[in-house]
Order: sequence, then structure tokens, then C-alpha cells
Amino acid sequence: MAKIPGAEGNNRIPMVAVDQWEMIEHRKKQELEHWDKIKERNALNSILTIEINTTELCNRTCVFCPRHDPKVYDNRNLHLTVKGATIIAEELERSSFEGKISFSGFGENLLNPWFPEIISVFRKHRPSNVIECNTNGDKLDEHYARRIFDAGMSIIYVNLYDGMEQVDHFDELFDLAGISQERYKYRVHWGGMENHGLVLNNRSGVVDWMGIDESTIEAVKDKPCYYPFYKMFVDWNGDCILCCNDWNREQVVGNLITQSLSDVWFGKPMTKIRNKLKKGNRTEKPCNKCNVDGTLFGKPSFDFINALGSTTDE
Repeated sequence: MAKIPGAEGNNRIPMVAVDQWEMIEHRKKQELEHWDKIKERNALNSILTIEINTTELCNRTCVFCPRHDPKVYDNRNLHLTVKGATIIAEELERSSFEGKISFSGFGENLLNPWFPEIISVFRKHRPSNVIECNTNGDKLDEHYARRIFDAGMSIIYVNLYDGMEQVDHFDELFDLAGISQERYKYRVHWGGMENHGLVLNNRSGVVDWMGIDESTIEAVKDKPCYYPFYKMFVDWNGDCILCCNDWNREQVVGNLITQSLSDVWFGKPMTKIRNKLKKGNRTEKPCNKCNVDGTLFGKPSFDFINALGSTTDE
């Protein structure tokens, strides 16, 4: 259970609240569970998560996010559509994708006007997969919560930025909606924590005003990165971006609306970057400006793909 800033003296500290280290352990447990449950160990099933950016809108400007400065990253009224979601979901069905579908990315999911319908589409085509979303919860009420869970949401992660009163608010909201505790978690980001309850990074150089200096890039420049071995990031228009830290979209490796999952995952752009990153070569953009460790998750996928010989010499 997380030690929640500001909860001292409170008789009811929620068991669903997690800090960044507990979240890391939670994700690592999910990773092991994925490898235990998959029916067939093929290279496509090395994809633990397909992360989908459903919207380019957000109602907050968090200090650790590129959206803190609209000159760096501004709101745009762009969204994943139901049609686009259907094409992607059908491809995941054809590919027998068994990993997690995570609505996260660069915006606030609940600002996508078709979000419940999009969840329904993915649940229709992937009835057994975990479907999750991250949200700040600002647009969430009991009726909308019930709607997205009825549509097929497995679990929701609510990021709390304002204080302990948010816990009471969301506890009541989920209780009224009839949502059981195992289907939501709170990620705590308040309380004067220097790191905002996150493992902070520079988002591939986009948020250099955070005070993260060049030495942090130097510290990881020779380390491998597992991101393109275990996760696929899909933008609102179907573009597949190298990873969730590539806010400037410097490495678009394919498009899941116009290509198959296999063609993107094993395509030349992904193969090229994997061949470099597995050797600790971070000279490609945006990796050359990135200070993310890149080895917290994904080691089984990294080892599995390399053992299959799925990366080839350039």
C-alpha cells in the first residue's frame, strides 16, 4: 500500500493507491503474467502492450509534461475515430494479439468524443484481452464510469494531482457506479513530491526545462532500450511511433490502419532501430536526446526476439 502524502490521521487510506515504485512492480507482475498465459510463444506475442493515443486534447498542463508550455506542445482537436479503431481492432483479431490494449499516450482519453464506442470496438474483437486506460478523471462521473466499464474496460488508472480529497471523491464515484475496487487504481502525484510520484524523464528532449541536464542523457547513452521489443505505440491516426516518449514523432515506423501488425513490428524501420538499441547504440533520433533508462520492463521480450533472430544485421 502506498504511503499517501496528506493522508496522515485519515482512518481510511485506500488500498488502490500506488506510488511510482509500486506501479513499476505492478507492471512487472503483469509482464510475467503475460508470458505465463499466452497460448503460443511467437514473436508477435512479444508485444506486451499496444498503447493507443486516442486524442490530442488535454485539459491539464502538468509541470512535468510537454503540455505545460503550449509553445512546446499545444492542444489539437484530433481524435482516433470509431472507423480507425475498428480497422485497428480487426487487425489485432487477425493477428491473434494477446497482449494488453492501453489507452494512454499524449492526451486525456475522456476528451475523445467517441471513447466508449472505441472501447466497445476493441472489446468486440478482443474479448479476452486486458483493456485499460489512464485518465486524470476530471471529466469522469458515475454515469460515464459505468458506461466505459459496460463497454468493456478492464481496469482504469486515475492520476490524482490535487490532494487527498480526490480519493474521497473517486471512492464515492466508483461506489455509486457499482465498480469494484479491483477494477481501478489511483496513481498519486501530489504532496510536494519532487518527482510528482513519477519516474521523471525528458520525453526525448522535449521537456529540457525540467532541470534534467545533459548528464542524465550521458548516463544511459550506451545502455540498450527494450521499448521497441515489447511495446507498440499507436497514434490517433494509426501511425506507429517508436515509443511513448517520442512526442515529436521523429520515428514513425508504420501505420496500423494501412499495414498489418506483423508488417509494422517486423518492418525495416523497427528492425533498424532494434539492431541499434540492442547494442546500446542510441544515435538515432529521438534516442540521442532521451534520458530514459529503457530497461525497467521488457527484458523477456528483448531476449525472446533476439533468440528468434528477429533482428538482422543491417
